[in-house]
Amino acid sequence: MRSLFRGALVGLFLSAAALSACQRQAPAGEEGPSTPTNAEREAEIAAETLAALGAPASAEQRAAYEGEFQASGGLDALGNAEGAWELTLLNDYAQFARPGLGEDGGIPGERDYREHGMRVVAGPVTITISQQACTASGVELPYTAHVLFEGVAYQGCARRGVVEGERPTWASLLPELMPAINTCTERASSRPARVTFASALDEGEVLVRVREANGSRRECIVTGGAVSVYEPLSDDDRRNGEGEPEFQPGGSRPAARNCRTVEAATDRSGAQLGWLIRNSC
Repeated sequence: MRSLFRGALVGLFLSAAALSACQRQAPAGEEGPSTPTNAEREAEIAAETLAALGAPASAEQRAAYEGEFQASGGLDALGNAEGAWELTLLNDYAQFARPGLGEDGGIPGERDYREHGMRVVAGPVTITISQQACTASGVELPYTAHVLFEGVAYQGCARRGVVEGERPTWASLLPELMPAINTCTERASSRPARVTFASALDEGEVLVRVREANGSRRECIVTGGAVSVYEPLSDDDRRNGEGEPEFQPGGSRPAARNCRTVEAATDRSGAQLGWLIRNSC
């Protein structure tokens, strides 16, 4: 039953996203239908999702969706072409972050508890949490999250509770970004190279910003596992959150410097990926 519900819910999001992306071209001489606004697309997707969540929840079902949640979507099978994102849902505030693109959120309204999940609106963000097992980077989490923002549906994995002090950065999804990071840093002519920012783009592409050992900066785009763009960046061309932190792949620990902390970066299983360098002043 759970797998059937999950398939139906995912199907609704995928079909709605496809409808929002593809508009049938009207024959010559005929006026085609107007393109729906983000608000109209969100309203349609939200209505279909709410219907899939079923009847109002019992007290036992409601208990599974009370409290705080954290969720994220990456580049694996449960991610999507809109790129990496993270969500923090508190009782009094919700924050939706897309590293490099900024943060949005608001004060949550009343939660709508249903037999198959919970939905809540926080400012421009509509959040749906369902108790369906979700696997990301080999780790299984007990909840699946869907987020509607600006007419786009995002899907990922969620857990109850919020890690105190945890703040999403571009490196929050480092394990999923590693294939593209390795491809780009191997292209660097001056090593060791550091990554100052990385994020998924549309249609499976990944953007990686590299700072080579000689100080030059490059923007690298990986398409289909290969570098399609590797070009210089100007000093004033910086993404939101770029450089916080920097990442250096490999086993050689970077030299310590004033106002910089160095810590090992690991994947979900604890295997070391490289080093995170953070500004501590």
